[in-house]
Amino acid sequence: MIKVSIITPSFNQAPFLEECIKSVLNQDYPNIEYIIIDGGSTDGSIDIIKKYNDKLTYWISEPDNGQSHAINKGFKKATGDIVAWLNSDDLYFPDAVSTAVKRFEENRDLTLFYGNCVFIDKNGSFIRYFTEVEPYNQDRLLNFSDYIMQPTTFFSREKLAEVGYLDESFHYVMDWDLWCKLCKVGQVFYENKLIAANRDYETTKKVLSDELIILKTKKK
Repeated sequence: MIKVSIITPSFNQAPFLEECIKSVLNQDYPNIEYIIIDGGSTDGSIDIIKKYNDKLTYWISEPDNGQSHAINKGFKKATGDIVAWLNSDDLYFPDAVSTAVKRFEENRDLTLFYGNCVFIDKNGSFIRYFTEVEPYNQDRLLNFSDYIMQPTTFFSREKLAEVGYLDESFHYVMDWDLWCKLCKVGQVFYENKLIAANRDYETTKKVLSDELIILKTKKK
């Protein structure tokens, strides 16, 4: 059975962390390796993590160099055939993992899977669907926009290592940068199905134009 490794990076996200953890642990797919990389939280997050200690494969709480660094730490601990990361304020739908696994089982050359997403607010209430998603087209992904929502993605651990993990110099567009690298080394599949919920509220990250410029320059 295919093993799936899921990484959750977190730092002072106690209001959302437990709901995120439950969305992973309540998946209908049994072979999941769950890793939490905490950046040294002081808001009660550690107590939440310890509550689920026996269900986690690995967790650590220590200072890091930002989200990309934390996620890469988790990737390098992962042993699954498929890997993903779910931020501590986001959620999976119950069959997210099994849906992705099915597609990887059908196509052993698959490198990147993604699906549909909804936006929710800080209280978990529906805001809107991510209607900007598109069926996969490499040229549009590389040269137009990131139409792939990060929480819906699953990818080959082998191919992830091949392309060199997340670029830790990026703090905002590291996901798009990774999709652009992965799509060049294997096949990509879009599933027209809800996979995850992305929480959108006043303190979530906003994309900075300077990182977008750097990324677009790198891709040329």
